[in-house]
Amino acid sequence: MTLQNIISMTLYLTFVVYVIFGTYSLTLNTKSRLNRVFACLGLSFALWGFTFAAINSSLTSEEALLWRRMSVLGWGVAYSIMLHFVIILTESNWSRTEKRPMLMSVLYLPAIVNAITFLIYSMPENGHVQMVYSPAGWYTTTNVIWYDRMFLGYYLSFSLIAMILLVQWYKQTDSAINRKKARAILLSFLVALVLGTLTDFITVSFSNVQLPSLAPVITMIPAVTIYWIIRKYGLMLAPQNENESQQEGIILSTLSRTRLFKYVSIVLIIGSILNFYGRISTGDNCITGLFLSFTLVLMGAFVVSIPYLFKSIKTQENALGYFLAVLLPVVMLGHYNVDFRTIIWPIPIFYLMLTVIFNNKKIFLALTVLSLLMEVLFWILMPDLWLLVDQRLYFYRLLFYAIGIGMTAIITQIYVLRLQENSKQDSFQKMISRLSADFVTMNRINFDDKVKQLLKESGNFTSIDRVYLGRISEDEKNLVCSHEWVSAGITSLMDETKNVGITAGSWRMEQILKNEIIDIPSPNQLPAAAEEDCLWLKKAKVRSQILVPIQSNNSIIGLLGFEEVRGSKALRVIDPDWLRVLANILADAIAKVETEHDMNYLAYYDPLTGIPNRTLFYRRLEQAIDLARQTGKNLGVIFIDLDGFKEVNDTLGHDWGDQLLKRIGNRLIDCLGEADLIGRFGGDEFLIMVPQVSQDLELEKIVEKVMTIFHRPFLVAEQELYISGSGGIAIYPKDGENVNSLIKNADLAMYAAKKSGKGRINYCSGDMKEAVQEKMMLTNSLHRALENHELFLHYQPQVSAETHELTGFEALLRWNHPERGIISPELFIPLAEQSGLISTIGEWVLQTACAQNKAWQEQGYKPVRMGVNLSVEQFRSSNLERIIHNCLAATRLEAQYLDLEITEGIAMKTSQYVIRQLYALKKLGVSISIDDFGTAFSSMSRLKDLPVDRIKIDRQFIWGIGANPRDEAVISVMIHLARELGLEVTAEGVETAAQLAFLRIEDCNEIQGYYFSKPVSVDTIQTDIYQNQSSRCETGPRCITAMTGGEPG
Repeated sequence: MTLQNIISMTLYLTFVVYVIFGTYSLTLNTKSRLNRVFACLGLSFALWGFTFAAINSSLTSEEALLWRRMSVLGWGVAYSIMLHFVIILTESNWSRTEKRPMLMSVLYLPAIVNAITFLIYSMPENGHVQMVYSPAGWYTTTNVIWYDRMFLGYYLSFSLIAMILLVQWYKQTDSAINRKKARAILLSFLVALVLGTLTDFITVSFSNVQLPSLAPVITMIPAVTIYWIIRKYGLMLAPQNENESQQEGIILSTLSRTRLFKYVSIVLIIGSILNFYGRISTGDNCITGLFLSFTLVLMGAFVVSIPYLFKSIKTQENALGYFLAVLLPVVMLGHYNVDFRTIIWPIPIFYLMLTVIFNNKKIFLALTVLSLLMEVLFWILMPDLWLLVDQRLYFYRLLFYAIGIGMTAIITQIYVLRLQENSKQDSFQKMISRLSADFVTMNRINFDDKVKQLLKESGNFTSIDRVYLGRISEDEKNLVCSHEWVSAGITSLMDETKNVGITAGSWRMEQILKNEIIDIPSPNQLPAAAEEDCLWLKKAKVRSQILVPIQSNNSIIGLLGFEEVRGSKALRVIDPDWLRVLANILADAIAKVETEHDMNYLAYYDPLTGIPNRTLFYRRLEQAIDLARQTGKNLGVIFIDLDGFKEVNDTLGHDWGDQLLKRIGNRLIDCLGEADLIGRFGGDEFLIMVPQVSQDLELEKIVEKVMTIFHRPFLVAEQELYISGSGGIAIYPKDGENVNSLIKNADLAMYAAKKSGKGRINYCSGDMKEAVQEKMMLTNSLHRALENHELFLHYQPQVSAETHELTGFEALLRWNHPERGIISPELFIPLAEQSGLISTIGEWVLQTACAQNKAWQEQGYKPVRMGVNLSVEQFRSSNLERIIHNCLAATRLEAQYLDLEITEGIAMKTSQYVIRQLYALKKLGVSISIDDFGTAFSSMSRLKDLPVDRIKIDRQFIWGIGANPRDEAVISVMIHLARELGLEVTAEGVETAAQLAFLRIEDCNEIQGYYFSKPVSVDTIQTDIYQNQSSRCETGPRCITAMTGGEPG
């Protein structure tokens, strides 16, 4: 082989290599700017190499000049694309989107000017560019010094700018890997710049060495360096071959199909190289032959890119079929000459062999028909052929044999691999069925064993070194190994820190949270953003890794990890989608366990404070009682209730209240021993159990600790809150021998402590228990009192303070217990309110009082008002207006003779509901009085807005007349203000003449009290009051008192 052919072949090989590099970068990531620009750089270098190979193998100077002029499309723009690549690589400010138009202008305008200038001055008629032949090939001479200098300035300036950017990137980056990348590329650029300058300018201009330009060979240095960096450090993203899922009837798997396309591409590239060599070795340098070599390489690049260009498997196979159908006549007709006509006939057979593995009848039939037509055509064109077979043709025959043997081996391997994949998939499905059946019986107790079994079986199935389950923390800050299986001789992550190197913000964590499977064939193939992950994997000696996210309830809760440490390459034959099935089994298992845990937690723990709830506390207390019964020791139960917690909720909001409960719960836990138990009873109530108490002093110390927690403020939302708590203590066995009695008596003691003052704690006593029993007995009897006619009404007269004339009555409820006799209203009214009977009883009182008043009127007595008290529960009822209306209608009592008495506490509430309710009642025509006026906080501005008719001064002020000047002053003020507001005044509890005299002087309207009459029955009123009204004298009140049997004072 001559020196000229060696150089031509070398230049052509650079063209092939550049095409491979550019295609490889695109298959890594077609969407990345860096990949696309590097592919363009590879294309420009490829054009440079191909045209220079064509120049050097040309037969005439005119042909060489033609290719020289075409070469400007390569070397004329290569340095602009190279700088563009470096700008994107170093993430320079010029790479930003908003600067892209200016960047394109600055970069490519010089290239366009350079190309146009060269094409003009290199025209053959100008004679500025001469192609000179030498034994090494064709080299270029010019007589235009200014253009050489212009191009020298272009390529040197762009190269220097690129190197400056690389130096800045090296200095500014914090990544050690990026510094290694920058250093390697910078050195390769520097070496290429020096060698290029020497060969293309110094050697040609200042020496007698007549060599063709070897620039495409020299630029191979940075190109190979970048390719090496891609392989070692993952300069560009990993391959993204996202084909559709495997369909039934498809022989090739995704991996096998990708390999087949690579094999076809390699055959085409080899064919291109052989075609080029055959042409230059025989001196046949026809442009069609060169074009065929060029086309074969580009076709090889297209074939290897098919899996990355089309996701559909059918489209991929069709694309290859159409490609082969076009290529077959091109190859056969392109080699239609005496030398090759007898050895190209097996080519259709190779094509048909490829169609076997596609299982596509259309492609097979199309290529069969085309092959037959080509052979018939050759038969017609060459019915008889005589050929001398020399050594070169024997070589090509052997080459075709080798191709046929290779294709047979490839097809055999594909079918064997497919059979192995089918067998492996069958084994995998059996394993999945077995694991799924096994996980049906999974629960919280055997969860760990089930997971370990799954990891073991999946590890043995994949022949992997390490399989583990990683769980992501709730704050997504780290990921720890919770379960693991390792093969023999592999270091366990569980023996160390359980750290798998995946932290918040890391590249792998981001991909996992996106629910994307991470397939890392090698740490060097990770992208630049994953430098931290790359360093950790190398430090952990992990050679390859697959991470499968585990998703549950639309959130990522962990991952299933597979790692190779020894480098067995087992992960390369595993379909990551298979591993997703294992991850789904784990996701269901984890969800089931968490649901079971949540149900158990909600069943036995308070969701707000995290401490045991009433159910769990009862269970543990029952167990502690059994133990105390066996050991003969005591047991203490402490019932804690917060003082004023409702005010915290009302003023600061329930969120603050919840936070306060959490803080209190935490403090109670901190002050108790390990054997003690705290539980939340409900609302703002806590229970504490102190088991195995030998001496009372032990319990007293714990009680002191518990009450001490309220001495310090609680920090809520960066604000200090002070709150107290009241407590009650019950001790086993004296205060109860079962759970209910102990808690009941501790609660009883707590309420006793609250009555004595806030922030106190009481022990349960016998008197407390008796009081509770008494209360329970009366409550039970009260439920039957109404139906047993044990309730009745007494009426207390109300008279004019000036004339002593009867103005009304107040209906007062009484209870005649069958066993205990008359029971005080002060005792049973609160019981009725607590038990919810007050509304029913209140309606009965209202109905009875109105009916009685109407009966007196029908008997001819003077019509007067009937005062009826309304309880808080009655007033809150939305049906109150309807109840009053129905009562008046049923009793036929005129509304003006019904006086509804409400307490001062109800009247003074700043609620629009109170005002609306009062106005609704006034519309019925009834009068409204404020009872016990002065005992609560009264507001005159509030009073003037209420539709009330009178106030009733409480007896505690009346009893101070003659004894306490302050009470007299308050009474005077109240009467005066009521007069100013147009309200009448009734004084309650008048018992002496002095009190009456004072009230008359102060101009009080009405009097009610024992001085005139105590509450009496209906019969007494009819006989002693109504019948004797006409015979009253000046001392009439005393006469009434005598007649009614009242006791003065």
